[in-house]
Amino acid sequence: MTSINPRRYPPLLTGLVLALVLSVGAGRPAEAGTWKRLDVEETETYALRYLPTGIDPAEPAPVVVFLHGSGATPGQWKSTLQPVAEQLDVVLLVPKSISDLGFGVGADDATIAGALELLEQEQALDSRRISLAGHSAGGAYALVLAYAPGSRFSGALSLSAPYRTVLEVADPDYTAPAYLYYSTGDFNFQGASYEALRQQLERLDVPLTTRIEEGFDHSSWPADTLPTGFEFLLQQRYGEGPCEPSPTRLCLRDGRFAVDGDWRDRFGNTGVARVVQDKTGDSGMLWFFDAANWEVLVKVLRGCGVNGHYWVFAAATTNVEYTLRVTDLVAGETREYSNQLGVSSPAVTDTLAFGTCP
Repeated sequence: MTSINPRRYPPLLTGLVLALVLSVGAGRPAEAGTWKRLDVEETETYALRYLPTGIDPAEPAPVVVFLHGSGATPGQWKSTLQPVAEQLDVVLLVPKSISDLGFGVGADDATIAGALELLEQEQALDSRRISLAGHSAGGAYALVLAYAPGSRFSGALSLSAPYRTVLEVADPDYTAPAYLYYSTGDFNFQGASYEALRQQLERLDVPLTTRIEEGFDHSSWPADTLPTGFEFLLQQRYGEGPCEPSPTRLCLRDGRFAVDGDWRDRFGNTGVARVVQDKTGDSGMLWFFDAANWEVLVKVLRGCGVNGHYWVFAAATTNVEYTLRVTDLVAGETREYSNQLGVSSPAVTDTLAFGTCP
């Protein structure tokens, strides 16, 4: 546990079948910087969605599904959540629970699944970064749903939640990391909900981050609490790409792209490129002769929103002969970049490398 202070997704439950009627305007170009109501006929309720002003409807965006507490409504959270969405460029989806008692009494999983389907009619979604957050009863349900059969959520943020039983992590391939926030003045904290939830999640081997604050109550927290919690969610990815890192294989962009290479010097010596770090986000380094003498910087950038391609940039400080291979393991395509012996390596700026978005 860490403590701190300051796929197109499938149905949420196995076998769940949704009959959806699109809300008015769904399928039309979305207007950034606006709230919109999405009606889910299947459960006779709705969700509010917010698209931040910096969002591109064609570029897959992360989504935080925020669940309100008992007796509350999505509209009561608009002014609190909107600044966080703008700050972090994250799409918000705020469903209304079927029962006024809160989430988990009715088929709220169907509401969330239906609202996500409607949202995808107007905004491309990053299926690996759809996460759950919630306050009070909504926070408890976020934890329950994050580990339910068929769920594909990347993480869960729970604020001031009462205790709810989580029997197991149903997904054998991925356990969504969880973040628990409480204040010592919160009745749920004082009633031992925090300690019970913490012990339960640790028994299930859930990667857990906690934050406990003094001087706040059930519905109040420091100003940085939501931005910090949302940043935690945005760092999570559902699953990993197929790349397996090794001393001679660099994995980029969450394991989707693999980079390897080989070289030959003027004396006829040959070898394979070695990885400085076994895994990074967008970029990494390779060496040929000495681990302290780095030769090549490689980047794979997502230019899907610009020209529909992944880009490959590389720069080398060498005049040996080498071939660099970058492979999109999802699409099964490889690009090679070579340098001739005795020639100072030019920079690679291939903005048409892979037309395999998303």
